[in-house]
Amino acid sequence: MILKCVSVQEGVPYFDHPISELVDKCVPGAAIQLLTPDKYISLQQIRYWKGVLLPALAKESGESIAWWENQLKFSVFPDKFKPEIITNGDKEYLLVPSITILSVYGMNQLIEGSVAYCHSIGKMWVKLPDSELR
Repeated sequence: MILKCVSVQEGVPYFDHPISELVDKCVPGAAIQLLTPDKYISLQQIRYWKGVLLPALAKESGESIAWWENQLKFSVFPDKFKPEIITNGDKEYLLVPSITILSVYGMNQLIEGSVAYCHSIGKMWVKLPDSELR
């Protein structure tokens, strides 16, 4: 469960849900982690990218999630995601960089560019993340 801090008044944080909901779910072995705004935003971006956009494209098209991820990376940021050749013994492998090379701003550009690319190939149903739908 994620509670988002929506304001701080006189040093007291206020969340989008009662903090008791989080405390009620605590069991031995559980942990609570505080994410700074940049980490929280990037977590949401990754959830949209890996959990919503790529699976939906794969399901609709029949192509794999990996295929779509590379297609979008190459279409939006061809220079940032240029495959690297990795040699292991006598074998060579192409390795495409992970999205973790991007900043929060860069990830936002990748998402927006991916939606624009999808629209350019007729996939008008692809939409930007909507915080109202979380």
